[in-house]
Amino acid sequence: MIDWWHKPRMLPPTLQSRTLQRLSLPEPARQAWLRDASALRYPDPQDFTAWRAFVDASVALGKRYLPEPMQQSLRAFIAPEGPEAIIFQNLPVDAVLPPPPADGKRPLGKGAVSEAVMAGLVEQHATIFAYSNEKSGAPIHEITPVEGQEHVPSSSGRAPFACHTDVAFLAPRFSPTGLILFGLLNEPGAPTAVLPLDRILEAAPEALVRSLEKPIFRHPAPASFEIAAATVEPILRRDAGGVSHIAVQTHAVQPLNDEARAAIAELRELLDAVESDRYVLQPGVALLFKNDRVLHGRDAFKGSRWLQRAYFTDSIAALRERTGEKGFVFDARVLTNA
Repeated sequence: MIDWWHKPRMLPPTLQSRTLQRLSLPEPARQAWLRDASALRYPDPQDFTAWRAFVDASVALGKRYLPEPMQQSLRAFIAPEGPEAIIFQNLPVDAVLPPPPADGKRPLGKGAVSEAVMAGLVEQHATIFAYSNEKSGAPIHEITPVEGQEHVPSSSGRAPFACHTDVAFLAPRFSPTGLILFGLLNEPGAPTAVLPLDRILEAAPEALVRSLEKPIFRHPAPASFEIAAATVEPILRRDAGGVSHIAVQTHAVQPLNDEARAAIAELRELLDAVESDRYVLQPGVALLFKNDRVLHGRDAFKGSRWLQRAYFTDSIAALRERTGEKGFVFDARVLTNA
């Protein structure tokens, strides 16, 4: 199925698909990492001390088994000036997986291998965090269809999910710096669409960019959050160095005036023309990308598909200062009022 946000079309050479860097873990390292990660036990995330002990052990394994060239690529990605996305392949996955959780919650019988690998990659250079209003504050999210939500355009559905950024309703310093998606099961081979912001800006008329930089858009909290919240912000913003950043749920953003309405319609038409890269996250494949520099989405799909997701940030101090929390789970209602 092809959706409005990904229809093939001939594009100028500068807008053609650009393959992300893919790094494959050598098989001996994968086997050794799997052996040691299998000995870890997933903690109760509400126990901050236990969670930090699990993270520290996971980071130690990541540093031990990720070869130096892959370590260098990971460091380069995390740096603000680094690439927008990167893919790691042939990573360890739990030897035995339970069925995908139809309730969207982590199965009690699941081992801790995938979570240890995710933490071992991310927490070397950033911090995994969560919102108490989403997925019950779990640091690792189960991305699989949830009974009764299959037709909702969200991480819990099967319906088409237009290219978007996550947590667009919060101020940039309180939203994820980046995301990691990790493949556990993907029977239909459903791809994840990745659309770099630079590719959009290359195709966008200057007038559209100017409109998108105005605070004339209402960004509601997504369906995955258990709150009714929204903020009025631009879709595009420039930092002090003139670099553009984006925050938008393209299917849900609301206009505040005629200019905003026309800009949203034009942006959707633009996304219809600009080609996304598409990656099938099979078991053991991790996609990391910067949330404000890359849009992501997917087509509708059938069959069993189970990914895991985690948010990460390079500014956990800002979240803790705003909320008064000392851990890694934050109330988005407090952050919305910032």
